[in-house]
Amino acid sequence: MKTTAMIVAMLCALPVSLAHADSAIDKQTYTARCVKCHGESGTGTVMLGRRLGKDKGMLERRTDLQSAFVRHVVRNGIVSMPPLTRVEVTDDELDAILRYLTRSQTSSTPSTP
Repeated sequence: MKTTAMIVAMLCALPVSLAHADSAIDKQTYTARCVKCHGESGTGTVMLGRRLGKDKGMLERRTDLQSAFVRHVVRNGIVSMPPLTRVEVTDDELDAILRYLTRSQTSSTPSTP
């Protein structure tokens, strides 16, 4: 009986472990592809801070970013940010970046069918 309970407990924890691993990968992808310009004192952060206000400069700290808008900006560019091709940032990498940047929205809103 103890073995069965242990197996059930491990299986229930598995999705949480996998979700944590996915979020770590999402952050690593953001760091590898975006932090050069959108880190603490990066050009992107400074420019966004000047245009939109300091509270909007650091993408990682924002909770208002919409996936569709960020995807559009990455693929098409905006102001001083050049468009990034699928060679520079693959679609899978971009999906990971979008999950990372919108993580506060998805963790606080209930999922809908």
